[in-house]
Amino acid sequence: MEDKIFCGNAKIITTQYGEMTKISFSQSDLEKLQNSLDNGWVNTVLKEKKNKVEGKPTHYLEVDTWKPEKQEGAIASGGENKDDLPF
Repeated sequence: MEDKIFCGNAKIITTQYGEMTKISFSQSDLEKLQNSLDNGWVNTVLKEKKNKVEGKPTHYLEVDTWKPEKQEGAIASGGENKDDLPF
């Protein structure tokens, strides 16, 4: 199991246009995101903190490190495999 990678913080703010989620990153957060790039992308999950403090961030981000398992016999080219037909 990989270590969890936490980066950034967020809080819900109320504006004249409704609620918005304000997300902030420090330089070290941006470095964590840069190091987590996979094919030019990084996925994060916005999670709510269990213990919230008034005026402080209420959410945090975690880098999503999940990767699908490679299946043997999977169709790589997107073509049809005649063994998979139901008839």
